[in-house]
Amino acid sequence: MADYMITCDLKRPGQEYHHLIGALSRYPDSLQVLESTWLVRINATPDLVLADLEQYVDVEDQMFIAVIQTPAAWSDSLGVDRVLNFFSRR
Repeated sequence: MADYMITCDLKRPGQEYHHLIGALSRYPDSLQVLESTWLVRINATPDLVLADLEQYVDVEDQMFIAVIQTPAAWSDSLGVDRVLNFFSRR
């Protein structure tokens, strides 16, 4: 299992994230930490995660997936308890 940070920029004006957010929410261990940034714990490579999620974005959109490890830093506005809880579920 690996912890990934997934972030994306949707380029078309007015585009919504609802299909992508739905897909990310279906991962058993996921946490939305910013409007377009998620933490996901999954047993897959970054390439497989990208292949799974690409169907929910346009070809002009950008997506970045990276392994994230603790220690990490975040502002209190993210809700320290939520983020700490995500990382403690190992």
